[in-house]
Amino acid sequence: MIKSKSIVFLSGFMGSGKSTIGPRLAKKLGYEFVDVDILIEESEGISISEIFARHGEKRFRLLEKEILHKILRNNRNVVVSLGGGTLTRRENRELVRNGGVLIYLKAEPKVILERIEGGSIDRPMLLAPDGSRLSRRELLLRIESLLRERERHYLEAAIIIDTSGKSISGAVGEITSKLKGKNL
Repeated sequence: MIKSKSIVFLSGFMGSGKSTIGPRLAKKLGYEFVDVDILIEESEGISISEIFARHGEKRFRLLEKEILHKILRNNRNVVVSLGGGTLTRRENRELVRNGGVLIYLKAEPKVILERIEGGSIDRPMLLAPDGSRLSRRELLLRIESLLRERERHYLEAAIIIDTSGKSISGAVGEITSKLKGKNL
């Protein structure tokens, strides 16, 4: 149960629908929408790729935790898009679990690949060690590998929605229906 504030956390791999579904869900609930990755970029004044390149993943994960603390201190209704790896840190999982309702937007690896292929793939976790782009096959293998590592944390969610083959409005409708039982 959520205490004095209502926070909905959207988790899932890149391309699962967090940044697309999140704003629509927030609007339907009358909440604000925030994206942890965007807040980090704004606070640092550089892209996530640059943060990884200059300071490494450890610094990025620390920034993620700091942003989560700021969101939780704020006493307003909000839908939060988490980074794909946010839940890999125990302290982040505890913050999210104790701070609101966690939703896992699940998508099959091939669907994720199709969704991210059209955009710029500049996420450090989806690049070769030298920073170059992976082939389509290598990228699919990387997605499958990272998803295997992360999914056990995603599955801790109170609500799981498979977004593969589902429209945005269909996913938002399913989430709002399932949230009704969560005392928001």
